[in-house]
Amino acid sequence: MQKKQQSLKWVKRHISYYIACGVITLSMPALVHAAETEEKPTVAEEAEFDSAFLIGDAKKIDVDRFKFGNPILPGEYNLDVYVNGNWFGKHRIVFKALDNKENAFTCFSENSLIQYGVKPDALKKQADALPNVAPCQKIEQWIDDAYYEYDSSRLRIDISIPQIAMQKNAQGYVDPSVWDRGINAAFLSYNASAYKTFDRMQGRQERTNAFTSINAGANLAGWQFRHNGQWQWQDGDQSNNENPSESQSSYDAVSTYVQRAFPKYRAVLTLGDSYTDGEIFDSFGYRGVDISSDDRMLPNSMIGYAPRIRGNAKTNAKVEVRQQGQLIYQTTVAPGNFEINDLYPTGFGGELEVAILEASGEIQRFNVPYASVVQMLRPGMSRYSITAGQFRDKDIDLDPWIVQAKYQRGLNNYITAFTGVQSAEDYTAVTLGSAFATPVGAISLDVTHSQADFKKRDSESGQSYRLSYSKLITPTNTNLTLAAYRYSTENFYKLRDALMIQDLDDKGISSSHVGKQRSEFQITLNQGLPDKWGNVYATGSWVDYWNRQETTRQYQIGYSNTYSSLTYGLSAIKRVVEDTATKRTTNDTEYMLTLSLPWTFKKNSVNFNSITTQDSTTFGMSGTVGDRFNYGTSVSDTYGSNPSMNVNAQYRTNFATVGGSYSVSDQYQQAMLSARGNVVAHSKGVLFGPDQGQTMVLVYAPEAAGAKVNNATGLSINKSGYAVIPYVTPYRLNDITLDPQNMSTNVELEETSQRIAPYAGAISQVSFATKSGKAIYIHGLTSESQTLPFAAEAYSSQGENVGMVAQGSMVYLRTNQTADTVTIKWGDDATEQCRIQYDVTKQAEDKNLTMITTEGVCQ
Repeated sequence: MQKKQQSLKWVKRHISYYIACGVITLSMPALVHAAETEEKPTVAEEAEFDSAFLIGDAKKIDVDRFKFGNPILPGEYNLDVYVNGNWFGKHRIVFKALDNKENAFTCFSENSLIQYGVKPDALKKQADALPNVAPCQKIEQWIDDAYYEYDSSRLRIDISIPQIAMQKNAQGYVDPSVWDRGINAAFLSYNASAYKTFDRMQGRQERTNAFTSINAGANLAGWQFRHNGQWQWQDGDQSNNENPSESQSSYDAVSTYVQRAFPKYRAVLTLGDSYTDGEIFDSFGYRGVDISSDDRMLPNSMIGYAPRIRGNAKTNAKVEVRQQGQLIYQTTVAPGNFEINDLYPTGFGGELEVAILEASGEIQRFNVPYASVVQMLRPGMSRYSITAGQFRDKDIDLDPWIVQAKYQRGLNNYITAFTGVQSAEDYTAVTLGSAFATPVGAISLDVTHSQADFKKRDSESGQSYRLSYSKLITPTNTNLTLAAYRYSTENFYKLRDALMIQDLDDKGISSSHVGKQRSEFQITLNQGLPDKWGNVYATGSWVDYWNRQETTRQYQIGYSNTYSSLTYGLSAIKRVVEDTATKRTTNDTEYMLTLSLPWTFKKNSVNFNSITTQDSTTFGMSGTVGDRFNYGTSVSDTYGSNPSMNVNAQYRTNFATVGGSYSVSDQYQQAMLSARGNVVAHSKGVLFGPDQGQTMVLVYAPEAAGAKVNNATGLSINKSGYAVIPYVTPYRLNDITLDPQNMSTNVELEETSQRIAPYAGAISQVSFATKSGKAIYIHGLTSESQTLPFAAEAYSSQGENVGMVAQGSMVYLRTNQTADTVTIKWGDDATEQCRIQYDVTKQAEDKNLTMITTEGVCQ
């Protein structure tokens, strides 16, 4: 009978807890509003909870904090501020209560509200109505019908302001006031590889090559120092013992500059060696100063086009991308189709030269026409660029001073006008043009007049006319990214052509081989077919010249589709093939059939693929193991003979990504090693990462080693409490999140997510608060064997809040003290608190014990 009564008592006690929690929870939403409309009182009325509705020990719960609706205590808090649902960064917010009859509240200044996007006129009207207004007032005193809500569990404050009082911004707008310039730090991103080839057909010749591309920089006081370079090395031919050749080494500095962003003008200032963009004139290298508007500062809805390169490698190959002869990108690829979609070009116009260096010594070459699509600007928006300095080109010895200026302006919803001027010592060009938005697409028409002066020939002037068109045809899912036609008169010269002819004239070399372009046509088309019939794409360019009896044609055409889990494609590419053995160059068109079949199990995946051309067949497989290791292998033959085999593998460590490959046939052997990664130095130490970085975030979570950073594959907090995210989106809100699954059970994350919007190229830091100590659960009862009040707080002997009372009279503590006396408080009166003494030293010695439980009496 006594046992039954105890069970009933236990059930009754727990029901009382649930009822109490329910009463408080249901009451909170109606009381937390910190500002009321005219129909509601601006000072919260006192709300009394009748303890008669609570049962048993639940009557001891301290509900005084909920008496005035807002449970926040006066003080200063670091909160996420949201205005009408848009994040405005973390801010220190002060809450205060004038007396015990009011909720704690926060005040707003005129500057802070303008920073949140409020129209100054809306605030001024309110201020005029309040002649004795203080600098900091409640929000409803500044704007009618405005209020805020505070969420103490997420440390978040949501401010609601009527839309009529807000500035109108584009969708996805992030206020520049929350952009983060980052900390003072330096970095070095690298991509290196070395390969050795043994050629059995060329007198058993051995070749060893190595190359490294680096992107180094330092950020100091908001200024960004940058250097991009390419290093190449090749050993000499040692097969001839009598006359072995010497090794060759070269380093090309692509760009070296310092820059700083100025959000007020939506511009970036660049000083040093860099490149112009190619939106109106072709891109060129300069040494000097440039200030240009940066469209990345605009919302996503107002940003346009980015290029990509597709190709096919027969073996483990190196891919090089050049612009105007300058190497701007290189990487290694496995056999099969590849796509380069992370190209960071030196300009936005011109032509990219792609070379695929096969393990067999064969070199495939093709060009990718690369020009901006028609750039329609919104009414009132502009884009500008001013460049002054010396011309810089590795193939031209002249370095004249040059000034270039460009300007685009959106006149209305349908017309964008643009102009530009280039002026050098013996060259001048002026462009006038306009872009039109029509129901059938965007059309751009411009004319450029050039005047070129030569020392050893007559001056020449001419014109070039360009017509561009782009259209996304929604009903047919046709994306005509670019269709452009240019016609130039015989005496028209581009800047680079004019300077090259001047350079050759000065050297006494004939310039007849320098092509004077007459007409050019470029097209990029992507067509989605209906009813799951797949996708067709095509890119191409046709160019002819005044002084050459030739026409240059480049094109890629492809079709792809899926059937069940099988992906297949047909494609054709016109290419230039150089045979390093015979020194012969041929032009041909390669036709390819590709098949791909993926297979996934658990955390691993395998992909089987096959590529068939008119003269070769390749069959291979590639796969991943977990999120760190990937591999591939393939076999191929040419004309039914000359079989070859390729294997490759890559592994992501916490410090770098390393890889290797091996190719073998009856004609050659090749072995390759590669490594890429990132090194970041800051005031607290040096960090290593497996990926190259541009705009980065340092994550700092002290003592949270092992916690997974969800923003990058395989990234976790190291023993020093740091991790580096190598790539985030500049000028956009990036959510940085941590997963505590693999970190020590003796550490607790007080927050798992933060947001940051860094400047382009910034190295920002995000710090996560952690609480370390053992997780201790004490089943505590009073000396009268009564349960402790639910939600009562626990304080250590040093007065630190270390936990609280959970359900079932279970006291939860997070502390490093394995032996201590904690005070349980549910009120200020001496009768509303007691002390529990505990000692779990022996249990804490067991490293495998993730949770320590004990019992105690609260006296």
